[in-house]
Order: sequence, then structure tokens, then C-alpha cells
Amino acid sequence: MPREIRHVVREGVLFAGIRKPLASREELLPRMDAVRAACERASLGPLTHVIRFDTPVEGLDSEIGFAVSEKVETHDITTHALRNLHFFSAMHEGPVATLGETRKKLYQQMQRSGLSPELELTEIYHRFDPEDESRNRIEVQASFLAWPDVYREQLLQVLGKQAAAEIWAGGDQLTPFTGVDERASWVAETINRLKERSTVDQQFDILSRVALVRPQEDIEHAKKQFVDAGRDAAALIEVQSASMAAGPAGGTIDPWWIDDNVLHLSKVAVNRGAYDKAETPAERRRGYCFCSLIREATDPRVDPIFCYRAAGWARQLWEPILGVRFKHCTITHSILNGDPFCAWDYDLTDVDTNPDPDPEPA
Repeated sequence: MPREIRHVVREGVLFAGIRKPLASREELLPRMDAVRAACERASLGPLTHVIRFDTPVEGLDSEIGFAVSEKVETHDITTHALRNLHFFSAMHEGPVATLGETRKKLYQQMQRSGLSPELELTEIYHRFDPEDESRNRIEVQASFLAWPDVYREQLLQVLGKQAAAEIWAGGDQLTPFTGVDERASWVAETINRLKERSTVDQQFDILSRVALVRPQEDIEHAKKQFVDAGRDAAALIEVQSASMAAGPAGGTIDPWWIDDNVLHLSKVAVNRGAYDKAETPAERRRGYCFCSLIREATDPRVDPIFCYRAAGWARQLWEPILGVRFKHCTITHSILNGDPFCAWDYDLTDVDTNPDPDPEPA
């Protein structure tokens, strides 16, 4: 069972591991033996299992390995950098089969704090005994987007030091354990100050960069689909829409479309069943929003430009596909504005066709 929940930050580190889809836990045991043998001299800590989500693989996207001091390369093992991430963490003692109970408590903490999960979960095996699971001590870490930190950096970059300080006022009082309603109140205030001190295009540029980091594997998969579709964006939309309609979310509520001037996108619901049954705006919001802050707050009176964060998830996909950088985006619908869904239009008539490479994720 889990003990106290902590906030931990993983600094960027080299990681050597075997990354292969996982169908069952039993497949993990020989991989553990292989990475132990190969990484014994270079390892910097306990054996670690990294699980990734929203990547185009069949089964669980699993990587087992070690933080290492130098590259380790074999037929199955590769070394790469793990990026900086924030986690809620708890120590699990006992059988692997009950790890889900500990994970659930970490995600419940995110909901209480109004923080959204990043797409990575780790299990750190401080002690692992498959013969006597009562001896297991496995640290479970669920990543979350520390978006206020990213927001502050974007304010500095786009608006400068003085404006950033004014807009950010009060942000230093937030912690990962700040309650969702208190956090929502501060967000409403800072977004109002942002609107007073910036243009619409600056608001888009700042807030769309404060989105979950999309897996590079997902982007590369979509770029391949684009090429296979003859570099036809409309054809790619049909492919992706069909894929989403077949998935658990049940497809977009507002269909995607494109013409010569506009790329129109929207979101799927986080819980399509709850969304379809919703009878009140609050129920619809809870069934629709992926953003934990807006979904879990009692009465989030936040300006709809906050939904540029959702547009940022799509921006990470479509900019590299089209080879452009968007300058203009219009939020056409928002749950925060009383609409039944969120949607936005990207203006394709004025884009940067020679964009600089994006900076490394924060």
C-alpha cells in the first residue's frame, strides 16, 4: 500500500534500457536480467520501468533500464536522454498486482490539485523479489505538467521581464499541492492580466506553448500518414478522424475540416459516455475537458483564451506536418464560454514557412 505522496523532480539524465511493447508483466523479467547484466558498471540508481502513453504501439509502451553515467549499447539496449519532469510519487510495498491502487492515489492527487498528467509513468524498483512479493518496495511516479513554470518562461520570452512579473503576480505561492479551486482562482486572475497586457496573437503564442508535450513518436507517425496521403492535409484529417472514431473516446464531437485558408480542429471528450449523458453545463464540462483544472474546479471563471493550451496540443502535431509555424489562431468555441465543446481555427494564409526549430521541452 502507498505511503505519503511526495513531489519529486527528475532532472534530465541518460537512460539505458530495452524499449519494447509489453503484453504481460512476465515478459519484463528477462529484460530486467539483460539490462542488469549490461548496465552494472554504468548504472546510477535503481532499476526503473518507464511506461509511456499516446504512442503508436500495440500493447504497453514499456522501457526497462537504468539511469547511467555513460552510453550502453547492445542489440536490445539503447541509451538516450530522459527529459526533466515533475512527478507525484509514493512508495508501494507488496505485490505488483496491486500497483494500480498506488497509481490511482497519485492521479487522484492530480485531480485535487487541478494538474494534468503528462504521458509518462515510472516504477522504480528499490527492492524487487518475484519469489516473495511481500518484500517489494517499488516507488511509483506519475508525471504531471508543471505548466505554471512553463507559463512563466513563456511570459518572459514573449513579453519581457516587467510585464511577466506583473502577470505572474501570486504564482510563487502555488505548490503542486495547492487545491484546484485556489489554483483556478489564481489562473483566472493571471489570464485577465495577460489579456490586458498582450495582443491576441501573443496570447496564442504564450498559452499554446503551455500544453502537454506530445510524444515525438506520435508526431512522426502522423507525418508518415501525411506522406502516405500524398501530402494532402484534408486526406490526413479523414485518416485521423476515422482512427479517433474507432477509439474509446468515440471521435470528435465537432468534425475537423480544412479549406484553402483555415484548418479547423476540435477535441474529443475525455469521457464520451459522461459527456453524452450530461444534463448541465457542469456535467458537460466534467465529461469533456482533458484539462484537470477546468474539469475538477467547482466553478472555474477562467477566460476562454485559456483554451489556447488545448490548441497547443494540436499545434505540436500540425506545424511539423505542414512545415509551418502558425501565427494566428481563433478560438471559435469553448466550454468556458458556455459552448458544448472547444474548437479553434488556424489561419493558413499568414504562416511562417521557415520556422526555427522548436526549443527542447522544458
